[in-house]
Amino acid sequence: MTYAADPVQERWNEYWTRYAAEYDEHQASRLALPAERETWSRVWAQVLPEGTCTILDAGTGSGNVALLLAGAGHEVTGIDLATGMLEQAHAKSADHPTPPTFLLGDAVDPPFAPGSFDAIVSRYLLWTLRDAPSALARWYELLRPGGVLVAVDAPWFEDGESMPRGTDRQIHFATAYDEAAFGRLPFGRANAQRIVADWESAGFVDVRADPLPEVLELDRAHGVAPGHSPQLQHRISGRRPERNER
Repeated sequence: MTYAADPVQERWNEYWTRYAAEYDEHQASRLALPAERETWSRVWAQVLPEGTCTILDAGTGSGNVALLLAGAGHEVTGIDLATGMLEQAHAKSADHPTPPTFLLGDAVDPPFAPGSFDAIVSRYLLWTLRDAPSALARWYELLRPGGVLVAVDAPWFEDGESMPRGTDRQIHFATAYDEAAFGRLPFGRANAQRIVADWESAGFVDVRADPLPEVLELDRAHGVAPGHSPQLQHRISGRRPERNER
């Protein structure tokens, strides 16, 4: 099922569009701090291929990862289904010396030809990724042989009881991401080990989950998004095998 025919995905898109400015205000304030930029630059650089890469930022949101990687010299395309998020991303990229390309696109089925990218990255996408098996198969196809897949995430909502419901935004979130919705999100409450196993089943090799204690310390020092509490995040990485590895 494509997102256009999926009312639940549309519900999620509406939520992220409505709160895009508020979401980005928090993210941008964090990345304005040198320690944040330096840490996140290392998080990605440690696992990306050497040299200039062609990168897809799947579920780019307001474009913060895409802009950071473009600033490091990579050729970056960011896609998202929330139009409000893309508006934020476009606004921030206007004065960027090497701006990413931001497009409306579905992370489950990105609109690109096979073998288009050296790397596919995402931050805080896996938990809200519907039809993860289809997405993994498509990402594998989009990567060139030897290309890498990298994601940073955490099991933010391990059970329904932990869902915040105080503010209007939290109530909207709990409505958009009710228990039925989470039932459609394979990685919604998955731990890093489960994600690694699924990536390996999809054909990726050298899959690993690296804990990010340095990010946890920054979260504790500078605060996290409304409704969240600091959690140990993991960087999941793997690669499509070279042709001679098959």
